[in-house]
Amino acid sequence: MSDLGSFFYILNMDAIKLENVSFRYPRAAVEALSQVNLQIPQGSFFALLGPNGAGKTTLLRLLCGRFASYEGTLNIAEGFRGPNGFLDPKSYGILLENPGVYPKLSVEEYVKYFAGMYGCGECGTRLQSLARDLELPALSTKLSALSLGNRQKVQILRALIHNPKLLILDEPVANLDPMSRETVWRLIADWRKRDGGTAIVCSHILAEMDQEATDYAIVNHGKILKAGAVPSNAHSPLQKGKNFDLSFEQDVSQELIQRALESAGLPSVSIRYAGSSLADIYKENV
Repeated sequence: MSDLGSFFYILNMDAIKLENVSFRYPRAAVEALSQVNLQIPQGSFFALLGPNGAGKTTLLRLLCGRFASYEGTLNIAEGFRGPNGFLDPKSYGILLENPGVYPKLSVEEYVKYFAGMYGCGECGTRLQSLARDLELPALSTKLSALSLGNRQKVQILRALIHNPKLLILDEPVANLDPMSRETVWRLIADWRKRDGGTAIVCSHILAEMDQEATDYAIVNHGKILKAGAVPSNAHSPLQKGKNFDLSFEQDVSQELIQRALESAGLPSVSIRYAGSSLADIYKENV
């Protein structure tokens, strides 16, 4: 296979594939995951969407090997897969809800502790670079002295410190202000572009997922309601000016709508169909 052929082959690979995967917590009356079929492409920004209690966190924990017993087939690509068949802990960085914090440690001590667990002993330069990108205070600052938002940034730094192939992030920007959220998304975008990383992100901020995600799945009651590539026009923000919603009783072509608007004296009009954004898709399915 040529180098170019190998390149496109890698792009088309799935990092993770689930086939008819079901899981039930001990003594639970209903399944937390039910007949889940899902493909997460390598190199994608995969938005895992759904209401609270839908099964998103359970799915992420299963991928990480937190539950040894489940039904169905879990296929994890070489390079991501550990000897137990689940994700290799050294291949991914993770941020789940309510992570443990060691308040007496400094930012540097805390991150280096986890870097050592990942087998990343010499990480001083990367630590300083990431801390600077995230606009964190001095690395000598105790975790107990940090604001809630800066503690969240430290968790993101911890997830990235060993330069993983995969990021698993559950509400990574929940406690951050708008500018800090932009900083985090830009950092993840740069990592994906530079290293070909794959990101699985749970977030309730659908407008931001519209802009960042390449692929998505909507989960509710442990089932996949809809999944696929994010529509290309979802990444196009509404233009400045006045926005209107139009509805028609029958199918009308975009060309006909454009001509009618121009004849009415509205030449500078852009049209985006409802249902093209993740927010629209989410509302239709949940």
